[in-house]
Amino acid sequence: KGIRMAYQQGRFTFRYTGFAYRKGADGQPEIIPEDAETILLIAQNFLAGDSLKVIKEKLEARGISSPGGESIWSTQAILRILRNEKYAGDVLLQKTYTNFLEGIVKKNNGVLTQYYIRDNHPAIIPRNMYLQIQEELARRNSKKPANAKKSKTNRGRFTSKYALSERLVCGDCGSYFRR
Repeated sequence: KGIRMAYQQGRFTFRYTGFAYRKGADGQPEIIPEDAETILLIAQNFLAGDSLKVIKEKLEARGISSPGGESIWSTQAILRILRNEKYAGDVLLQKTYTNFLEGIVKKNNGVLTQYYIRDNHPAIIPRNMYLQIQEELARRNSKKPANAKKSKTNRGRFTSKYALSERLVCGDCGSYFRR
């Protein structure tokens, strides 16, 4: 309720601290340059066609620490960075809420109104790059399987290993050519 009232009255300020941001002298978020370089590297490699696994291996080979300070990255951590609107300078309020009867934090799936604020704080990823990343994520998630007979779902697996992956399509059946 406090977030909703502050937002409606125009007095909400975002005070996010975490990977790539810290609290500045004025109390507002400021960018941590080393972490920002890592986020830009992840975004550029993803748009260049690298899979999450390849990005993970590149980060580990360079000795770059994960958001948790570990030397090993998870593909889910990379995916969260790519999907996070905070790195584009935006903020989405009320992603989760606390059920006061049970005291459990739950994901907000339309139970409460969510508020999206654009250009709320300094961006690390330019907006057009962020939108390209979201489109590429959607494209990779909606990919057809290479072999529909063996697939239990209609989703395939993205691979950037071969130059012609997902580029040659059979004119008769519409499936992708494989090695």
